[in-house]
Amino acid sequence: MPGAREQRAPEPAPAAEPASGAAALGEAAAREPAPAPAAWAAVVVGAALVTAALAGGIGPAGVPLDLARTLVRAMADLAVVTVAGAALAAVLAPGRVPGADRVLAAAAPAWFAVLLVEATVRGAVLTGGPLTSVRVADVAGYLTGFRAGAGLLLAGVAVLLLTGAVAGRPARPGQGSGPPVLVLVLAVSAAAAPAAAGHAAASARAALAVPGVVAHVAAALLWVGGLGAMLVLARDRAVLATALPRFSRLAGWSVAVLTLSGLVAATARIAAPADLLTPYGGVLAAKVALLAGAAALGGLTRRRLRAGRLPLLAWAAAEILVLAAAIGVAATLTHTG
Repeated sequence: MPGAREQRAPEPAPAAEPASGAAALGEAAAREPAPAPAAWAAVVVGAALVTAALAGGIGPAGVPLDLARTLVRAMADLAVVTVAGAALAAVLAPGRVPGADRVLAAAAPAWFAVLLVEATVRGAVLTGGPLTSVRVADVAGYLTGFRAGAGLLLAGVAVLLLTGAVAGRPARPGQGSGPPVLVLVLAVSAAAAPAAAGHAAASARAALAVPGVVAHVAAALLWVGGLGAMLVLARDRAVLATALPRFSRLAGWSVAVLTLSGLVAATARIAAPADLLTPYGGVLAAKVALLAGAAALGGLTRRRLRAGRLPLLAWAAAEILVLAAAIGVAATLTHTG
C-alpha cells in the first residue's frame, strides 16, 4: 500500500566459524554421552583377564590358584591405574576436579587390601595348598625369602605411604587429597617394585634391566592412567577441553619412553633370536603387538582431534581396551619362563 513502510526480510545469520583448538576438542566430546566409570572399570578388568587367559596366564594345572593370582594382579593393576588417573586429573586440570580426593581416598586403601590378598595367594602357590590353609608364616616366608616377595613387600610399604599422604592432608577444593605429584611418585614406586625385584633383578643384566623396568612401568602408568582420567573427565566438557591437549603431549612422551624401556627390559631375557620362540618370547610378541596397536590408535585419535571430526570417547575407549589387553598379557610375563 502507498505510504506503508517496507518491511525488510531478516538478514541471514552469519555462518559459524569452524571450531579449533580446545573448543574443537570440547565440541567433539560434547557430541557423545559420558561413560560410567564403573562400567569402564568392569570392561577393562574383563579384557585384562580374558587376554591373560588366552596368553597362557591361566594354565590347565592348578586352575583355581592361577585364576586367583591373575585376578588379584588385574585388580591391583586397576587400583594403581585408578590412583594414577585421579592424581593425573588433578595435575592436568588443576582446581577443576573436585572428585579426585574422594577417588584417591577410596582407591588407595583398596589397593593395599588387594596387595594383602595377593600376598596370601602367593603364599598358597608357594605351599601348594588351598587358600584356606595359608598361614601368616607362609605369607611372611614368601615376602622375605623371595625376590618377588620382597618386591611385593616394597609395594605394600609404598601404598601405605600413599594412603597416609591421601588421608593425612586436608583436601583442597578440586586438588585431590595430598600433593598429586607425590601420589604419582608413590604409585609408580608401588607398581614398579614387584617387576623390578623379580625377573629384572635376577637378570645377569640387572643394572640395565631394573631402571628399564621402572621407566617402563612409569610410562605405562601415565599413559593408561591418563586415558582413564580422560574418560572420567568427559562428564565435564569444559574440563576435558582443558586437560585433553595436555594429556595428548604426555601420552606422546609416554609412548616413546615405553618403547625404549621395553626394548631395554627385553634384552635382559632375550639373549638370542631363538629365545623369541619360547613361551616368554611369544607372550612378549603379543604384548608388543598390542602396544603398537594402542599407539597407532592414539596417534590417529590426536590427528583427527585437530580436525574436530572424531567420536572422541569411542576411540579413547578402544585405545584403553587395547592397553588393558596388553596389561593382561604383561601379567603373564611375571610367571612365564
